[in-house]
Amino acid sequence: MLRYRPRRWLVHLALAFGAGVYLGGGVAFHWIWLAAAFCCVLCALLLRRMGRSVYLPLLGLAVALGLLRCALSAHPALPAEGTYNVTAVIDSAPTVREQDGRVAVFLRDLRLPGDPQEYRAYWTYWPENDAPLPLEGQTAVFSGRVYHPAGQVNPHGFDFRMYLLQKGVTLGVTGGDGLTLLPGDMPLLSRWRQAIRLRLDDLLGDQSPLAAALLLDDKSDLPEDVAADFQTAGVAHVLTVSGLHVMILFSCILLLLRRFSPSQRTVLLISLLLLGAYTLLVGARASVLRAGLLMVYLQLGRMVRRQRDPLTALAAAFLCILLLRPLELFSAGFQMSFSAVLGLILLGDRAWLLVRKIRNPLLHRFADVWTGTLCAVLGTCFSVGWYYHRLSLMGLLVSPAVVAAVTLLLPVLIGLLLLSVPLLPVARVLGRAVALLCSALSSIVQACASLPFAQFLIRRLPFYVIAAAVLSLVLCTRYVLLSRRKRLLISAGALGLSIALMLLLQNRDVRYIQLSEGSADAAIIEDGGQTLLIDVGEYGGDVASYLLSEGRRANYVILSHLHSDHALGLVDLLRQGVPIDGIYMSTEALVSPVAEGVLEALRLAEAQNVPIHTLSAGDHLALDRVSVEVLWPDRQGAAPDSDPNDFALALLLDLDGVTILHMSDVSGAFELRSARPAQVLRVAHHGSASSTGERFLSVVSPSVALISTRRASEKTLSRLAEAGAMIYDTNEHGALTLTVRRDQSWIQGFLR
Repeated sequence: MLRYRPRRWLVHLALAFGAGVYLGGGVAFHWIWLAAAFCCVLCALLLRRMGRSVYLPLLGLAVALGLLRCALSAHPALPAEGTYNVTAVIDSAPTVREQDGRVAVFLRDLRLPGDPQEYRAYWTYWPENDAPLPLEGQTAVFSGRVYHPAGQVNPHGFDFRMYLLQKGVTLGVTGGDGLTLLPGDMPLLSRWRQAIRLRLDDLLGDQSPLAAALLLDDKSDLPEDVAADFQTAGVAHVLTVSGLHVMILFSCILLLLRRFSPSQRTVLLISLLLLGAYTLLVGARASVLRAGLLMVYLQLGRMVRRQRDPLTALAAAFLCILLLRPLELFSAGFQMSFSAVLGLILLGDRAWLLVRKIRNPLLHRFADVWTGTLCAVLGTCFSVGWYYHRLSLMGLLVSPAVVAAVTLLLPVLIGLLLLSVPLLPVARVLGRAVALLCSALSSIVQACASLPFAQFLIRRLPFYVIAAAVLSLVLCTRYVLLSRRKRLLISAGALGLSIALMLLLQNRDVRYIQLSEGSADAAIIEDGGQTLLIDVGEYGGDVASYLLSEGRRANYVILSHLHSDHALGLVDLLRQGVPIDGIYMSTEALVSPVAEGVLEALRLAEAQNVPIHTLSAGDHLALDRVSVEVLWPDRQGAAPDSDPNDFALALLLDLDGVTILHMSDVSGAFELRSARPAQVLRVAHHGSASSTGERFLSVVSPSVALISTRRASEKTLSRLAEAGAMIYDTNEHGALTLTVRRDQSWIQGFLR
């Protein structure tokens, strides 16, 4: 191991800097970190004068600098929240949500009154009827509420704040009162992207979205079923511009330049210019930057005739990207991009030694491509499992063929675009043949995705299990100078200890989790290995992520009523493949008019053969240690013009001896019909003033009140306080978890 350090010191510095960036994501800037970096510099200078190794001080300096770099990026200075007159430039094409028509767009150069600083922001608003949508490059002037984006508020949930920070966005803006759109010029790169998209539409017709995804990483118009097929078949990586696409482009450049016999310096310069232009065109993603930097490093090594070490090259690319954009470390794309190449580097040489023994040229080539795919998949499998909760067996079989098809298709698409400049009619004729190739690729992927064994769901493994598995893979490589016996012992010990810990720490408690869904509602009840859901929110992403991460199936999904904020999230659960045994809703749920989006969700459930049942007062459901009694509504009690809230399900839950009265959105006019004594009250209608009256509270007499809301009514809070209930709300505490273990119970907030 002593000989390993001097050879790859950049690898260790990159790892140390990455560790500092990881730590900096959770702490704010403090002068102590700057002092620590200064102390590391002094220590290094002192050791150097003494003739000693400066290895450890340099590692400490890298950690301190990474921490400082990330802390400054993750915790920017922000203006106070409130309503402002906003002036900003539209920085992206708008997206319109199908369910309610809400428009979302990114802003740049945002200016606020009295604040000289300019910000980037994420803006959402509901446009007026027939109002034109904003165009990229226009200046928007309006009055809106500026807010600080929230971070992760649910276990295994989406971190909205980090997602925006990775895009350089620090503020959120909602509303568009008095909106005025002033003319402006679209940025040059956006005009190029738009021109290429229009030309692809002209040449390829219906197949242009697939070509745009392959060439430009633009999946905005790609049909959802096509994207889902690529993901299920395990080849979705070809739809994201990454190292494969950069390598193909680089190979095309070298092939064209070879005819002119240029010098290595000329090849490097032209490659830098073209790769740089392509990187900017597709949005300077981390995967493209990484691939571009590796290509440049290899070309530089060829030019100066020095030995090229791929692990050092990868470390240099890792360090460069984190210096520029430290928060990329926390993105799935960054992690999978580097882990794929790391898998090729660490495991590829061992695989190549086996492939080298194959004598048949055709079989040798196939085995070489297949083992390369296998090494990349092994490198990314932990990241894929962590973020997407699924692994594809089909991807191991078809990835080499799909990669080969894309390798041929991309140069054809580029050539077709170039040909269309001088000879558009000829390019249109050839475009029909290319469209057939794109269609054939989609059909093959669809056929692979339709096979029953195409993919399988996996739970999110604990971090220590992943660390032990990664250590075992690293021990298999030539970069570890240990005997085979020591490698085997270390690997077996790490894996055995991690699996034992996972089994010992497995949760067997009864838990009620009130998720933080803003003004929507979703709750999860765990009884050992069984799971019951009460409502699924408007966006079911966090509910689905939790269930998939924990490896749980939804034994019961109870929809208290069919308002979008309680039931529309069912679409996300179904599309993300959450196993559902049955859906339960009130007998009165469909009496009143229901939003089309919710009806579509129920139709999707029926199409996936999920049974749908109805409940009314007197019905019961049961798990092992959890029982559910329906208190309201009565069967056939609702009229067609009734408010769906009035006839929402009211449930009395018994969690191993702890009673919870779950009131959903039942209004004050009907709440007394379901009033029962309970230790915990899930307050009705997000704490609305029209519910949770004094007479109702006198019957229930709760010790604890749980509120799922952004802003509860002060009147309701006052009545709960007078009734002696301890109040917990998801707005302040994030997700609320009530745990019942034997004769004890306690509540924890995800944030506090």
